[in-house]
Amino acid sequence: MITLSKISLAFDSKSILQSADCTFAEGTLTALVGRNGAGKSTLLRVLAAIDAPKSGEVIVGGKPLHTLSAEDRARVISFVSTQRVRVANLLCRDVVAIGRAPYTNWMGSMQREDIDIVNSALASVGMSDFALRPIDTLSDGECQRIMIARALAQQTPVILLDEPTAFLDIPTRFEICRLLAHLAHTQGKTIIFSTHDIDAALPVCDRVAVIDNREITLHPAAEAQSLLKSLFSL
Repeated sequence: MITLSKISLAFDSKSILQSADCTFAEGTLTALVGRNGAGKSTLLRVLAAIDAPKSGEVIVGGKPLHTLSAEDRARVISFVSTQRVRVANLLCRDVVAIGRAPYTNWMGSMQREDIDIVNSALASVGMSDFALRPIDTLSDGECQRIMIARALAQQTPVILLDEPTAFLDIPTRFEICRLLAHLAHTQGKTIIFSTHDIDAALPVCDRVAVIDNREITLHPAAEAQSLLKSLFSL
């Protein structure tokens, strides 16, 4: 579970959120939506402790995020950015293994347990057969699954994703959204992802978080379609 407590955000001196309160429950998938420039990516970066809020705090598992060490933060929140890892000859298995960094010894060497977790993460996203494939040979959709597997290998209760369906074809967008819902519901993760892809997100999400007019509001996905139409002229 992750909570915003009186969070205020600004970007380039522009106020984005003002004293916002919001709680994202465990075992749920939430789509974060809003107009371009509304602050979706900024909020995700604050939730991931990459950036600091203007005021207020983020609470994870009952603890203020800013009080945790970098290592402890890496054990509670994983973040999948819009960047694609396209390093030539870097194996998918090794990309996923990066998620074990908060748990490996000082030399960074993986133990048998770490290897098993990496293999399990690959299996969870349907990419076991791609373990020894160089990641630069994958399609965008396959690469996104590997990034999700890396977050799973990190074994965090909270997973944040910034536009995970961007640049994907329509069938793959739906597949990725369904995968995120499956992981949230079967593994008890709190998963939040920003998106403009309402058609793919709404059928599988539990909640929709809307950023509008410096406020964030949570709505059941089943009731969100008409709201989004009125807010954003969909």
